[in-house]
Amino acid sequence: MSSLVFFTVFNLAILLFIIADFVILSLNSSARCAIILTISWIIAGLGFSAVIYGMFGIDSAYDYLTSYFVEKSLSIDNIFVFFMIFSQFGIERKYQHKLLFIGIWSALILRAIMIFAVGKLLAVFSWTIYIFGGLILYAGIQTFGEKKKDINSQIQFIKKYIHVYDGKHNGNLFVYENGKLHATILFVIVFFIEICDIVFAFDSIPALFSVTSDKLIIYTSNALAIIGLRSLYMSFAIAIDKFRYLKYGVGVILCIVGLKMLFADFIHITSGAYLLLISFILIVAFIASKVRLEEGTGD
Repeated sequence: MSSLVFFTVFNLAILLFIIADFVILSLNSSARCAIILTISWIIAGLGFSAVIYGMFGIDSAYDYLTSYFVEKSLSIDNIFVFFMIFSQFGIERKYQHKLLFIGIWSALILRAIMIFAVGKLLAVFSWTIYIFGGLILYAGIQTFGEKKKDINSQIQFIKKYIHVYDGKHNGNLFVYENGKLHATILFVIVFFIEICDIVFAFDSIPALFSVTSDKLIIYTSNALAIIGLRSLYMSFAIAIDKFRYLKYGVGVILCIVGLKMLFADFIHITSGAYLLLISFILIVAFIASKVRLEEGTGD
């Protein structure tokens, strides 16, 4: 099988996976369903190493698995940035899954472009990592002191620079009114998601090129690592509504993500250590929330 045929078949399969994920979560948005989907995508990602082994050999399979684990651990940042964006702008959960569907599919296209043109793109956009690092750090700090979010002030700030439709969006990215096409706040959110993904790609794609120079392996590991982000986010979003201190755990993680981006040139954390740190924070926040919940039930 030629690389072109392989690339085409792979992308068609990924498209079907993302559509299936969208349909399943649209019909059943429970935490159980989201967790099952998350586990299924991880199994699919790991299982694809057998395909790489059969086509390209054991060395390529090792490179794929290493790249997959690196991308999976680094992409966890995206989950918390999704949460930050949706919560800051008060996006209802019934619209979140649609925005993530659009965002993740378009992210795959952007990742492919960046992988095959990594040098020039990273050179042009690398400075934006400091801007987003500062914004994410600020959002993390806000988590601890803010009781009620002033959503309107943030939307009004955006409207100074981008024309945003004032009426109800009803889940649409664009609204046609008075003979004109208007962008809604949901389109702005998708735009933010894409920009954040590009910024995070500054971290992950160079890391993958340090593992292997095979662009096909880098792209396939990237794609299979991020298609499960949507179901993973839905699992997380449901949990954070139920457990009080998870919010503060997320605040700590956002601060870490922001500092990691701001000091990317000076501080280097291995993907394994980074994953363990995030897992530890979430476990502590979950246990504290569980204890508080049980104490409240006991009272």
